[in-house]
Amino acid sequence: PNKINTTRRSYGYLMKDTQTQLNAFLNYRNTFADKHNVDLMFGGEYYDYNYYKLWASTKNSPTDDIPTLNAGADKDDNPGSYKSRNRIESLFGRFNYDYMQKYLLSFTFRYDGNSKLKDNRWGFFPGVSLGWNMMEEDFWKASKLSKVISNIKPRISYGSNGNVSGIGDFYIYGVYDQLTNYNGNTAFYDRSLVNTALKWEQSHTFEAGLDLGFFKNRLSFILDYYVRNTSNLLQSVNLPSYLGFKSIQTNLGKLRNQGFEMEVRATPVHLRNGFRWDLSFNLSTVKNTIIKLPKSDRPFNQLNGVEVAAGPVDANGKTPTKWIGGYREGGKLGDLYGYQQDHIFRDWDDIRQHANKRIDNVAKLYGPGLADEVNPQTGVLYKNSAGWKAIEPGDVCWEDINGDGIINTLDRKVVGNLRPTVTGGWSTTLSYKNLSLYARFDYALGHTIYNDLKARSMGQFQGQFNLIDKVKDMWSEDNPNSKYPVFTYADQLNKHNIWRGNSIFYEKADYMALREITLSYNLPKQWTKALQMSNASVYLTGQNLFYITGYDGASPEPSDGFDYGRYPSPRTLIFGLNITF
Repeated sequence: PNKINTTRRSYGYLMKDTQTQLNAFLNYRNTFADKHNVDLMFGGEYYDYNYYKLWASTKNSPTDDIPTLNAGADKDDNPGSYKSRNRIESLFGRFNYDYMQKYLLSFTFRYDGNSKLKDNRWGFFPGVSLGWNMMEEDFWKASKLSKVISNIKPRISYGSNGNVSGIGDFYIYGVYDQLTNYNGNTAFYDRSLVNTALKWEQSHTFEAGLDLGFFKNRLSFILDYYVRNTSNLLQSVNLPSYLGFKSIQTNLGKLRNQGFEMEVRATPVHLRNGFRWDLSFNLSTVKNTIIKLPKSDRPFNQLNGVEVAAGPVDANGKTPTKWIGGYREGGKLGDLYGYQQDHIFRDWDDIRQHANKRIDNVAKLYGPGLADEVNPQTGVLYKNSAGWKAIEPGDVCWEDINGDGIINTLDRKVVGNLRPTVTGGWSTTLSYKNLSLYARFDYALGHTIYNDLKARSMGQFQGQFNLIDKVKDMWSEDNPNSKYPVFTYADQLNKHNIWRGNSIFYEKADYMALREITLSYNLPKQWTKALQMSNASVYLTGQNLFYITGYDGASPEPSDGFDYGRYPSPRTLIFGLNITF
């Protein structure tokens, strides 16, 4: 080594993580007149979480044989400590009633107090549900339908719950930060404004459902439609810079989620010789809508996002605009936006036809028809303007949304959404005597992922990146009909054919995945009995074996909308032996 380490540091750490939870319950069950069934529960809970951490270090010990802090001659750095605490007190209860298993009523409640809040520390969260087992009615049992429909149960419910997870443990008491030593003293300052009026974020959910069973429940359905309104959303609102604080935590906004859920179970085949086939399938849809946001000077109280063209320029030469991305009343969460690629310029004739006098202000590009004209931004000819480049074959022909012949930030559009609109899965089990084959799949539809790893490689944002085989499909004179632009080094310093957020790299990520497949065999009873075993089976399991997807990345599963390079789910093969004595 170039330098011998003679510092001889010693380190000391202490961490305490303590959770105390106390629960008490009272239960009462009874039946009155052989028809009225009552089940009552009442309880309370106390939860206390404490976290403490301490660290320190010293240096210049005379020997390595003593590792404790007191052996060091000098402190290595300022010692530090961290402490946090959160307490929750709750009362809760449940009342269940049914009349001869026909008419069902349930009422629940929680009354929670959380130390993260001050002025509105306590929240009440009730819920109620009703159900009707129609197949228990005499008129149903006497009908011909009962021979086909073995179960029918309509139900309805409404309930609420609360959330304070977006609030720090000590936020209501003030959050402080430490400055470096000032004149030998430690200085503290307020890092955020305190809002003691914070409330519980509350979700109110209405749900209507129907349970159906056919042919002695060999085919069954569970159907649900729900609407969930979340109010008093915990938000961090940006503040003007002259206030000295970046933001304040507050309750603002209302969000609605609604959708449909379905579960199907079936036994299509069940033979006397022991062969059986079981199927199950589930599906869930969701649509989110922003109902209310804090007042702002933008349309629909827009927060964040970007302003883009809403159509072609009008007779006065003005471009109508709208906002996309971010949050706005009536909008949805998770929209992704970028520049829409129309096609790749095949040759000079293609450029003259579609972009002869086009100006691209994003990357400072100009069409061939402007080469000998004066650039108003530089005062010299476009072809002599420093930093400006000509549009050439292999470059992207961008969609000019407002049709003004200029590509700029107004020409962005929504190119997808990071959230799936449909999710679900299905499984199948084939069994014959002691042998069975089980497989489980899941799927997601409707979401989009920006393949950043692919874009970085094909755009060579960093020169040391390995190339992917898709580079061979990029535009060249021998491949003029490519959907990918010409290969260049450091596209972000060149023409931004990829760097600016090209729509071609926002890929639909619909998928179906084989999560598990298992082949198992139960050993015959005479074998296990001879070996003094109760049961024994051998199995071979494969996990995450493949995806069926059009996404051109490592994993099509939903993320934050951007794939910067993720480890795919590992493919696993397991051979096992399960023995019970």
